[in-house]
Amino acid sequence: MKILLVITKAEVGGAQMSVLNLARELKARGHEITVGFGDGDFLPAELDKEQIAYVRFRNLKRTHNPLTNLFFIAEIKKFLVGRNFSTAHFNSSNALFGAIGVKLADRKIKTIFTFRGMSVLDEHYKKNGFLKIIYYWLFKFLLLFVDQPVFVCRENLEKFGQGRLTKKGILIYNGLDPEKLEFLPKAEARIDLARKIKTSLNGKYIIGSIGRKEYAKNYEFLINIFPAILKIKPEAVAIIIGDGSENFCATIKTKPLDDKFFILGNIPYADRIIKAFDLFVLPSRYEGLSVTLLEALFAGARILTTRVGGNPEAVGCEEELYELDDQADFLAKFKQLQDFAVQIDIDANNQKQANNFLLEKTADGYEKIY
Repeated sequence: MKILLVITKAEVGGAQMSVLNLARELKARGHEITVGFGDGDFLPAELDKEQIAYVRFRNLKRTHNPLTNLFFIAEIKKFLVGRNFSTAHFNSSNALFGAIGVKLADRKIKTIFTFRGMSVLDEHYKKNGFLKIIYYWLFKFLLLFVDQPVFVCRENLEKFGQGRLTKKGILIYNGLDPEKLEFLPKAEARIDLARKIKTSLNGKYIIGSIGRKEYAKNYEFLINIFPAILKIKPEAVAIIIGDGSENFCATIKTKPLDDKFFILGNIPYADRIIKAFDLFVLPSRYEGLSVTLLEALFAGARILTTRVGGNPEAVGCEEELYELDDQADFLAKFKQLQDFAVQIDIDANNQKQANNFLLEKTADGYEKIY
């Protein structure tokens, strides 16, 4: 099959990694793959390594500008004419406008859209009822041009994919290929991380997270609760890795946590150093199915994350889940995770859970609907 995978940004991120992983696996199965995107340098560099074709769409952007989206519709229509693609698979909200262009180019091309998260439509998104209404009806309209909507977690499928937004939704989990994961050994990963923060980590209990510094990831919760964590674990330090628009430096200084809380920028393939973390924390307000959470599972990390979106499906263990923004629940679970017997049970559970999220199963699901 000749398949076009489309995502808005080509930067480092969970959705981008999902598209890259899927492109690799589908190419290995003999399909002809092209990846389309807008701004960003991460994906083209990685796709060049894999010798996977790609196209940069000038008008594909994260934007609320209807004219830009209309230009993208025309741009992808022009690109597709005469190229004989069998499937176009969209993986982000702005990219979804391209489904209109696909059907204008050739109605026989099958269109797929994966909801990798619900963003504005999620109940925990910033309160703006008018914006939610606009996005709800916009998705309803755009889904008229989609042959198969896909959800990456059961919670979102049940809330939105069985009648509310569409009746045609199906579930396909994100997946990882264990053979492509190259985790550094714990000691080596800690040395590498210490070099990056320019601070010794000897004897430290490292609480780490990888994700964009934005509203959805809710990292201010971890900053605000960290003084209470230090009362339980005085040797704790926190390290957040990722780009984003939010700046937490001022908040950290008010605690003060200058020598305890470190914010790093983006690190390509940051999953390589996950084993440095004694605890992987993901305090998200909402999620689809976090790729970094899956990477933590495959790395054998202990996890503490919110009970939102696909997080419970990923970890499958009550000891690793807490209620969103509930400091008492977080601290109770944090204390419990220090118990050696509990740690042994969690380690065994995480190894078992990882088998539910293999890239092979993900590709099987998409191959079937393609």
